[in-house]
Amino acid sequence: MALSEAEYHHYIDAFNARDYATLETYFTDDFILENAGFKIQGKSEFRAFYAFFHDYFKETVIFRGFYPGTEGFVANVTIRFEGMKDLTPEILAEKGFAGMTPVGKGDCVDLEFLILYVMNDAGLIRHIKGAVWVPAP
Repeated sequence: MALSEAEYHHYIDAFNARDYATLETYFTDDFILENAGFKIQGKSEFRAFYAFFHDYFKETVIFRGFYPGTEGFVANVTIRFEGMKDLTPEILAEKGFAGMTPVGKGDCVDLEFLILYVMNDAGLIRHIKGAVWVPAP
């Protein structure tokens, strides 16, 4: 069972509003998020991860496409990172997130993602795998 496109828009709205309590209703208790060479597991790690990152930048998900599958769906989104404080490569490496994109204070970085959401039988997200598309020079 997967989320519908309309339900995914509600998920994006909750994410953009930093409504973590609503977001967590979409996840299994031990869900996994993998992206840019790191992995977090469970709702408490999810909150800690975003508490850290959202202290440095405003993150906005911009919907581009929704592609349902048999075990979940893929979303094509642009994620806009607007720097509020300097998030340097050194800070990222120290926290174990060296694969993430540094964002300086006042900078605005848009990255296109394909995100695979794998669902459980009850329709909850059990695994999120993000892939960043990097355009050719």
